[in-house]
Amino acid sequence: MGPRVALTGTGRLVFGALILATLSACGSSKPQASPLAQALGAVAKNTLHGGSAAAGTQAPVTRADLEKLGTPVLQAAVAARAFAALLSPSDVKGNVVTWTSQDSVTFTFRDGILIQTRGLGPDLMSAEAPSVSQLLSSGVTYERAYYFLGADDQPTRRKYDCSTAIVGKESLEILERSYTVTHVVETCSRPQGSMTNEYWIDGTTVRRSHELLSGGAGFVDFARIID
Repeated sequence: MGPRVALTGTGRLVFGALILATLSACGSSKPQASPLAQALGAVAKNTLHGGSAAAGTQAPVTRADLEKLGTPVLQAAVAARAFAALLSPSDVKGNVVTWTSQDSVTFTFRDGILIQTRGLGPDLMSAEAPSVSQLLSSGVTYERAYYFLGADDQPTRRKYDCSTAIVGKESLEILERSYTVTHVVETCSRPQGSMTNEYWIDGTTVRRSHELLSGGAGFVDFARIID
């Protein structure tokens, strides 16, 4: 068994920010909150008012709280945009799945790999990305392409030559549950520079990832909490 990787410090920040955002949304007049946002808002209120011993202390959201929602849940955090949220699936077309936050920010994946975002500002308009089987084939080389909108709202393409390397098996903990995953590092380069994505794959499911979102937003971290 490889090293144990726990989603701890980052996870607490994400959930803390999420609770505050959800409670604020529940008190506003913003229409059409998603069912997940409404349910999570209720979970957060009950947890805060029922589980706090001291005033102002935030009790953590638990796995049991999220399982009661009856929907898959994905955690997303974009440090450069101060964005942290829980997402639920809003559209599924074969192996392409779009996940949506309580404030309608969307992330679209093909085969578990990010290919599109909307609502963050400097979004990823689309991407040509590898499959999970390619990521798990250490040493395989391929091309990747990212499409963004530039400062003048004109489309910009970044093309990379990429290869993968398998770090090994690891024990990954995500909100009270441990998974045995394969840690994969994807290294990509182009004449103007290079970047590295990382994936923690549970069978054929991308359980956690650290992926380039766009030049303006930097990297995004995902953790698949509820299947």
